[in-house]
Amino acid sequence: MSLVRCLATLNRAVVGGGGVSTLLAHQPTIATRAATQSPAIFNFLNRNHVTHQTRTSSGTVRNASSSAPPLPADRETGADRRARVKSGSVEENHHTVATSSAPSSSLQISEATFDANRSRVVVTVLLADDGGATEQRYEFPAVWLRDNCQCERCFHGGSTSRVLDWERFDVDGVNVVRVGVLDDGRSLEVQWGDGEVHGRSVYELGWLLGRSFRGADTERYLREWYRPEPVVWGAAGFGGVLKEFSFEQVLADDGALRQWIEALIAYGVVMIKGAPLTENECRRLADRVGFIRKTHYGEEFIVKAKEGTSNVAYLSTPLQMHTDLPYYDYKPGCNLLHCLVQSANPTGGENLIADGFYVAEQLRQHHPDDFRLLSETLVDWSDLGADEAGTFHSIYRAPVICTGRDGRLERINHSVPQRDSHFSVPLDRVEPWYRAMQRFVTILHREAVSFKTAPGDILTFSNVRMVHGRTGYTDTAGNTRHIVGAYLDWDEIYSRWRVLKAAAVSDREGK
Repeated sequence: MSLVRCLATLNRAVVGGGGVSTLLAHQPTIATRAATQSPAIFNFLNRNHVTHQTRTSSGTVRNASSSAPPLPADRETGADRRARVKSGSVEENHHTVATSSAPSSSLQISEATFDANRSRVVVTVLLADDGGATEQRYEFPAVWLRDNCQCERCFHGGSTSRVLDWERFDVDGVNVVRVGVLDDGRSLEVQWGDGEVHGRSVYELGWLLGRSFRGADTERYLREWYRPEPVVWGAAGFGGVLKEFSFEQVLADDGALRQWIEALIAYGVVMIKGAPLTENECRRLADRVGFIRKTHYGEEFIVKAKEGTSNVAYLSTPLQMHTDLPYYDYKPGCNLLHCLVQSANPTGGENLIADGFYVAEQLRQHHPDDFRLLSETLVDWSDLGADEAGTFHSIYRAPVICTGRDGRLERINHSVPQRDSHFSVPLDRVEPWYRAMQRFVTILHREAVSFKTAPGDILTFSNVRMVHGRTGYTDTAGNTRHIVGAYLDWDEIYSRWRVLKAAAVSDREGK
């Protein structure tokens, strides 16, 4: 597929919903065993049994043990889709059928009017299928329609960018003279009034429905094309969420690449197996997505026990659970840890990992005061030393639990070595914060799992969500634990994921 075609398909798929899939449809999953001790122990070595499951994101933060939602739209048969449309909600009706290629259903504008009192264009859409015909009503603000005119003077199709001159845009002067229906009901026409250099705009029906202002439609777009909600998990659920993928398949097959990304989005941690035992494989994987994120430790970094290090990760002693680089305002979003040589000792060198979002949700639900303290108190994080990029002194202030304006979890910061001795808070906040932090760490270790990667494994996990560490180990003259690490940014991961989804839509439309 050409780049221009892919971009055009991406824009069409995003705006119209084009049979988009929800997360983790038919992904390979490995049956794992959860031990009863804490942290739970999982063995990734010598496992061959592969099953297939259908998992989707529900649009809300949910536990991994929750029941699976319905089959994703892009995996349904025509009969499945029609049955769901007939029995489903109004929102499901328009969203699924609006972009469906099923010959037994069609959409058209049956009426278009202008509500002058509220300055809104009202569109009535007729849905006809084997079960009959239904009408649905949609409203679009006139100012929004004018701002999003699709003519060549207002919109540049090659870059899918608005070029409307906003220095001359008069919000209060937007005036609709007439609305009409074109192309046998497949397009809406709006004629603008006084002062408009270009007095006519045309909008395709699929474009409009893809931008519906209905609450459920907006939520669906954010879930399916912006950032799907994570599926949080505790130690007991880890065996059911960990997915494994072949390194060569991820590099060669877009379907496997997309499934890996979707598993990473949903569960925060994925294992990639069978990577060659050379030091450039993290780069090859990163290049498959976008590009490596460079930090003051370089692009690819070697994790070996060495003297005179500026980072405790380069010691063989136990590495406390943490997130990497909390002292970065824009910290790397995803870790890639490639095992080249593992400690040959029966014990030691095990990875520790826990879902920081699950821990945060436990606090929010059961200990709201602690959650408030950890999500509102700014903590000083710092790193001082010298490495590949030279001498550095990084400082950033952020809470342990970072949330967005909608309350959604966005980032976890935790690193005992990188938590600065400066604590720039009022005195009466200090002791309550420490108690809340103690509870956070207690739950974190209770929900941590432990496992040992094998040579050729690349452990991939979200650095804004997962909290990880390592047990201590002892090297020998003939066996020195050797890990190669690298970072990816979530912006690039999400971008690649959307392009892959759009390509899948294009492939289906071309069949």
